[in-house]
Amino acid sequence: MEAIQKTGKALQLGISNCYDGKMLSDLYSAATVKPAVVQNRFHSKTGYDAALRRWCKERGVVYQSFWTLTANPQLLASGAVKAAAARHRKTPEQVLFRYLTQCGVAPLTGTTSEEHMRQDLGIFEFDLSGDEVDGITDLLR
Repeated sequence: MEAIQKTGKALQLGISNCYDGKMLSDLYSAATVKPAVVQNRFHSKTGYDAALRRWCKERGVVYQSFWTLTANPQLLASGAVKAAAARHRKTPEQVLFRYLTQCGVAPLTGTTSEEHMRQDLGIFEFDLSGDEVDGITDLLR
């Protein structure tokens, strides 16, 4: 992959489905071209990758979540998320995505629906308060 990147056919390299911090550290240490992105499924079975997210933040590596909505129906149904959604007149999905962006996570979205695209971009029309962020963070523990 590094050879492909050096030809200009790839601008950046990343890794997906890497839940092992030691493996990621070893890869990072050995790589000439450092991974720019770590893309993982964001869910409770991995502890929401708390340690990996910290590792990424310390090194300027983007942590990108995928299957964020599908893997977390309990978060979307939580009182903290629903209350923030009502307060901001947004959907629980928008609140969860906004929470992630405010915490430095890039949620992966995808749709062909123009309305869904508008909703995805609507996460940048509001900010969660510190208390709202804390309330959602508590759900991840």
